Amino acid sequence: MDEEKVVKKGKKSKKKMNKWLKVVLILLLVIVLSIVIFASIFIGNKLGKINFKHLDEANLGINADLYSEIVGLTKKEYDQVINIVLLGSDSKDMDNTYSGSSDAIMIISVNPKYKSIKLISIPRDTAAYIDGEKNRYKINAAFARGREQLAIKTINETFNLNLKEYVTINISSMYDIINELGGVEVNITKDEMRWINEYVDMFYKFSGKPTKKITSYGKVTLTGEQAAAHVKERMAGSASATESHGDYGRTVRQREVFISMLNKIASKDMGEISRIIDLILSQVTTNIDVAKYTTMLPEFLSNKDEYLNNITSVMLPSLDYSKEIYENGAYLYVTDATKAKKDFIKYMYEM
Repeated sequence: MDEEKVVKKGKKSKKKMNKWLKVVLILLLVIVLSIVIFASIFIGNKLGKINFKHLDEANLGINADLYSEIVGLTKKEYDQVINIVLLGSDSKDMDNTYSGSSDAIMIISVNPKYKSIKLISIPRDTAAYIDGEKNRYKINAAFARGREQLAIKTINETFNLNLKEYVTINISSMYDIINELGGVEVNITKDEMRWINEYVDMFYKFSGKPTKKITSYGKVTLTGEQAAAHVKERMAGSASATESHGDYGRTVRQREVFISMLNKIASKDMGEISRIIDLILSQVTTNIDVAKYTTMLPEFLSNKDEYLNNITSVMLPSLDYSKEIYENGAYLYVTDATKAKKDFIKYMYEM
């Protein structure tokens, strides 16, 4: 399935998400690529900067027989697929005494056979049974109650998957990372400029910096706070969107900002990359064994253009077989987990 078809399917299945989600997902993707790719280059002196937190794999609800359901991959090709859960905590507590909920839940899937990067967003309101709870509740509550261990276990048990690796970032860290890159360069319309300026006060208030408004449109460089406002708003039309506004327009802006960030990183010299990676690695928690991926680095670098041109995104479970209900005092996104599992397998392994 080509990117246009995937985007159309993603458009159909998009759902309104928390105001932070789009920005966090951009950052998380850049972070995980940094860890898996760039950190491998500096592996000798970078590992000590990563906040490692190991998980008990025996208690992650892993489906050990998932390969038997995969079509089109040899066992070796299946084992080479990288699936990493990206979690964005809504906590602003830098002392980490309050974990918050995982308002951003995403799987990044890198498939060497198809030279593809797939972004799979899981709605935060997805109904799930969480260990220790009598009733089902929002899937993002698992992180607040048991952090990464319980969050990943809940995803695995809900959709019968085999996820093991993760990257977590606190929402308070997002601005520094974008600003450390020197901002992101994107094309914005006059209407988009107006809506960025409408929202940007809120984001500067969160970062504690004086507000900076945008005074021109076209190709501009956005600060971290301005980029957050740009990705968050859903009222303006996007120059490259096929619809005038709404969540589809926000999805287009998400990709545009993300690609700009990747290009910004790639344009810097090794010294600058090293400094940026220091910041990124110090802001995240992960159980990724960077050394494990060093053997894959040459293949990725030699085909990086193909990978970067083959980034697609979708929201799963799909609205096609899901609905929103009110239950036990909360709105839940209730889905057919069997159908969702088939879609997860398709996107992560078979296309």
